[in-house]
Amino acid sequence: MQKSTVPATPLYALMIRSDEEHGLALTLDGEEIATGPDIDALRAGGLAEMRVRAALAGRPVRARAVEPASPTPWNMIVCPDGTVVDVAEHPAVPAPAPEENRLQPAEAQAIAAAPPTHTPTAPAALPPLLESDAYRGMWASVWAAHTDGDLPTAVALAYKLETALSGWFGEDAATITVLTARAWLTLCQRTDWHGTTELLITTALRCQATRYRPEADTIRTARNAHACWHLLRREDPQAAADLAGRLADMLAILGEDDRRRDVLARIEAVPASG
Repeated sequence: MQKSTVPATPLYALMIRSDEEHGLALTLDGEEIATGPDIDALRAGGLAEMRVRAALAGRPVRARAVEPASPTPWNMIVCPDGTVVDVAEHPAVPAPAPEENRLQPAEAQAIAAAPPTHTPTAPAALPPLLESDAYRGMWASVWAAHTDGDLPTAVALAYKLETALSGWFGEDAATITVLTARAWLTLCQRTDWHGTTELLITTALRCQATRYRPEADTIRTARNAHACWHLLRREDPQAAADLAGRLADMLAILGEDDRRRDVLARIEAVPASG
């Protein structure tokens, strides 16, 4: 990754500040997203949120973090796989365009662009079945709905295509390619963190079992599952605890030991329901 190629916007603002009731509070662009006394947990939560933003954008994104004990902001670039790169400073943000020419918000732009590993405009990277007369149209329909901004329809069409491929060809590369696309489109909806985390765990395990290539897609899916789990934990700690065992096992299988330890450390206070 060339730091200079990462766009100047969006530039996200993470802040950890003192909070009388909870000790500390984490905000993202002014919106409170977590509270608690453990600054390490808040840092991890902020980075997890940034990983999701990067995953939605399909590229690295810029952020600036500020903490109470440090007068110097931490300027960083966060990648979809969770990699964090320090930068001395961010480029100047361009002046806003006139109202009639203003672009969509950054998150809407991210959802409007298919990820390079899944886009139907790169047929050389697709399994042969998805280029065949039998399935080319179904695959194109998924991304047509996505381009139109109709994510529920895109997810439903991806599931229909995945089911058809699985029924005829089992765990073929084409089946897993459509599965990874469905998981990514589901993530883009940002509506059901429990269901999305479950789907990402399952997707990563199926990718691993079939030795799906590129391997980076499998690792990215696993790390997205970990990031989504953090968001679920903020929303519903008990539901997150119930998924923690499966998530930790998946991360162990894929060699993501640091993330596995992070999950286990955060569920000690919330036992899984029977």
